[in-house]
Amino acid sequence: MKKIQCIFIMMGLLCCGMASAETIQVSSASLRQKPGSFYPVILTLKKGDEVAVLSTQGMWHQAKAEGGTVGWVSKNALKAQGSTIDYGLMAADTSRRRISTVMVTAAVKGFFENRVRTGELNSALFEAPFVQYVTPLGYEAFKRETFSRGRSHADYLSQTRVVSVGPFSLDEQMIATSAYITGRLAAPGLVADPRLVTYVNNVAQLIVESSEFYDLPICVHVVETPAIFANATPMGVILLSRGMLKTIRSENELACLLAHELSHVTLHHGATELDIRKPKIHAEDAFSEMDDELGRDEVEQELDDLAMDMYEHAIRGRKEVYEMEADARGILYAKRAGYDPSGMASLLLRLQKQQGEVAWDDEPSHWLPRSLGRRINALPKKAPSSAYVNFGSRYNRMVP
Repeated sequence: MKKIQCIFIMMGLLCCGMASAETIQVSSASLRQKPGSFYPVILTLKKGDEVAVLSTQGMWHQAKAEGGTVGWVSKNALKAQGSTIDYGLMAADTSRRRISTVMVTAAVKGFFENRVRTGELNSALFEAPFVQYVTPLGYEAFKRETFSRGRSHADYLSQTRVVSVGPFSLDEQMIATSAYITGRLAAPGLVADPRLVTYVNNVAQLIVESSEFYDLPICVHVVETPAIFANATPMGVILLSRGMLKTIRSENELACLLAHELSHVTLHHGATELDIRKPKIHAEDAFSEMDDELGRDEVEQELDDLAMDMYEHAIRGRKEVYEMEADARGILYAKRAGYDPSGMASLLLRLQKQQGEVAWDDEPSHWLPRSLGRRINALPKKAPSSAYVNFGSRYNRMVP
């Protein structure tokens, strides 16, 4: 009997020895039911918490927390540097924070144009901007269909390498700004077709999994408006209009667009632009507080709007650099997801043609024809390749 007990003790020690102890390196990390950012969170881990790594599947570790809970955590959470994500503030309540109009003027690449600064606010999305549209079973079926006729996702990932530009983090102002952008752009309401919305989010999820920030939660809201726009907030919420979906012709064009928008997030364009504009933000915030006390008339408001438009025009060159950087990084993400990167150029060419009649002063947008022309010229000159897919028929079936 004692021999049997000793054997069991020895086996237990051996099993324990097989699990390596690791420390969480980011302020907050999610322990999920299965390996994937769309699976439910079963425990939130904090920086310094120790976990025992039981096994590894791709970019995820199966781990046991100190209390005995077993789940899956991304490899990024165990890295002291590199492609790590600080989730600490992403779940924070934003609805009760003071979000001034000045904060709205601080975002990057036309987030805060006139059409966004005015109008109604979608209060529900302002208070809770992230909605989980992807389901595990639905996404797994989507991936099986996507890679059923050629190479696997792993094959595409191995063909193209992507290097992180640094750790991903958010502060309170970026979270609040993201919520405000979401509420403003979603003011017309959301598309009520769950099949279409789920499809768009499945494509976005595949793009995220093909990036260095594969564990970043992603959400795409499809806005019910004929206006043509696509915008990504700093916290990973993307807003895409019905008008843009009608402009797109195939799934690889959609994938390239979503990859472009995700690149604004992973390249930290929002954080960079906010930092550059901080002196202007602080100055205008002080005047905003004075206006609240003293009141203002319509003429003053019109002058402020004119000054803001002139400021947006003046910094348009900087925005264009962001757009070109996002184009280049988006092509890498699309290729790693298995999509034909030529979709970026074909979509931009179509947008350039549609926007050809828009006067320069009428639309302070990064979709202007001359800017689009320069972006198109900067793209790699490559014809569509049979090594990648475009899924034109699936797009037409899913997006009526």
